[in-house]
Amino acid sequence: MSTTAHDTTGNEDVGVERAEEFAREHPAVVKFARVGWIAKGVVYALTGILALLIGVRASDGSTSDGGSDQEASQTGAIARIAENPAGVAVLWVVAIGLVTYSLWRIASVLLPADNDLKGWLTRGGYLVSAVTYLLLAWTAVTFARQPSKSGESSEDSKVESFTRDFMTNSAGRALIFVIGAILIVIAAVFLWKAISASFESQLMPGSVGPVSHQMLVVLGRIGWVGRAAMMSLIGFFLARSAIRFDPDDAQGLDGSLRKAASSGLGTWLVVAVGAGLLLYGIFCALSAPKRRLVGADS
Repeated sequence: MSTTAHDTTGNEDVGVERAEEFAREHPAVVKFARVGWIAKGVVYALTGILALLIGVRASDGSTSDGGSDQEASQTGAIARIAENPAGVAVLWVVAIGLVTYSLWRIASVLLPADNDLKGWLTRGGYLVSAVTYLLLAWTAVTFARQPSKSGESSEDSKVESFTRDFMTNSAGRALIFVIGAILIVIAAVFLWKAISASFESQLMPGSVGPVSHQMLVVLGRIGWVGRAAMMSLIGFFLARSAIRFDPDDAQGLDGSLRKAASSGLGTWLVVAVGAGLLLYGIFCALSAPKRRLVGADS
């Protein structure tokens, strides 16, 4: 065995041992951190439902773009919670859950793992995920403190404004195209996760109530396909906006779904994305008790 291979195996073993040791010594902390997966599941499930509403309303001919006045995005899901009578209390719970999920991801970054390209890319992905959900938690806190702000500044308008600012020169236009292309590559990675079920290594064996381990894996596969479709849609419209030199073509998830819903084939794609995100949310919530704290190479 080569030195490199030996070091890689050693790092992986150390990472697993450190994670298992931490879980044994601090079971209450790990159990509490798993609440973050439930919070993430709630946000994704609501996003999926809002996306389904766009697709269903477009398919029955209500309007060409889905006609729903709710923004189908993670921010839109948070805003939807804020509109309910008990919304403020729920938002605080969701915010705490999202912070714990972010801490879970940060812990995954810090655990010993392979030092190869894949390992560092995985660390980068976990770090981006942690920052993303911290920002989403801050959005939930903002809406909880000031519910009136839940209707302000949609994700689409932020993306469009960002794109317009960068398209003032050719270098900015190229950057927008690269970002769109990166999102499409990420979509391909998500699709591979669905096909290979690589996420299964992060789950402990066993069922969750009446839901078998095999059913959890099936839900995860479908959910990752939904996430892949979501990323590919956003990436496609972002890259196309750079090619056409049209900032209005760049959209977040909600705008991308509405654009796709304007065609017959796109309507079914929107429904598929919505169903996939809904099932991914259910998968996150159901799999929470079986989550393993792992490093970047698991």
